[in-house]
Amino acid sequence: MMEFLSLAWRFRKRLVGIWLVVMIIALVRVLTMQVMYTSECLLVPLSLEQVDEPSQSGLRMPSASKLFSGGGGRDDYTIVAFLRSRQLMDRVIENLELKKELFSDRWDAKAKKWIGRSGGEPGRQESRRGMSGRIDVLYDEYTSLLTLRVHWPTPDGSKRVADGYLSVADKMLREVAIAEGDRRVQELERELSLTAIHDVGVYLAEEMTAAISSLTSIRARAMYAFRVIDPPVLPDVKSWPPRSFLMILAALVTAAVELGVLAGLYLRGSIVPDSGQE
Repeated sequence: MMEFLSLAWRFRKRLVGIWLVVMIIALVRVLTMQVMYTSECLLVPLSLEQVDEPSQSGLRMPSASKLFSGGGGRDDYTIVAFLRSRQLMDRVIENLELKKELFSDRWDAKAKKWIGRSGGEPGRQESRRGMSGRIDVLYDEYTSLLTLRVHWPTPDGSKRVADGYLSVADKMLREVAIAEGDRRVQELERELSLTAIHDVGVYLAEEMTAAISSLTSIRARAMYAFRVIDPPVLPDVKSWPPRSFLMILAALVTAAVELGVLAGLYLRGSIVPDSGQE
């Protein structure tokens, strides 16, 4: 051990020189990394009120839940899966016009057109890839709390996208429920106009009244899919990159690699402690 320490001391200038060069490169890289701000909000998934429609088996199935979750799970899981879905991400990118921000290096703001030599306008799949790294959806099944995090290069941008994401998601789920409910009401009206049996007509009238009542409630709810407990706020500190941590990590890793290489050369006999040469 003492021989290795004396060997490291003998090569100290070379080791420190390499360490400084690596640290300068790491510092430049860290300083040029894109800064990100995170806006976070806490949500409680709500029961997806629906106009129930009898299935072939005679059971009732919420139509929007069936559409988005395959008919199986709780409303909580339906909402979480929908917040992570491609269809929602496509709508958010389109409604908030995020392509220009996600691919700012390919958008000429002065000429107001996409730069062909840089790749031109991104397609849906490419836009989703660019957006997916900016969105985190976390769900705690024990507390039924849902967390949405949006990472963006600017503080106001992260809050704007988080607000827009919630608004578009809630609107889409509400639209599906209303569309399915309107279709069910129209079916009941058609069946009611064709029936000649009094008891059946009374039943259909009751069903239509319940359907209309559900539709009214769906339209009147302030938030359809979730209740916002902690809304998105304007972040005052950046969430990425953690420059101090990365620099400390780079320093430790560089020193460990240098000592590891020196130890390997020493064990192989490539360098001798008492050789008197660097």
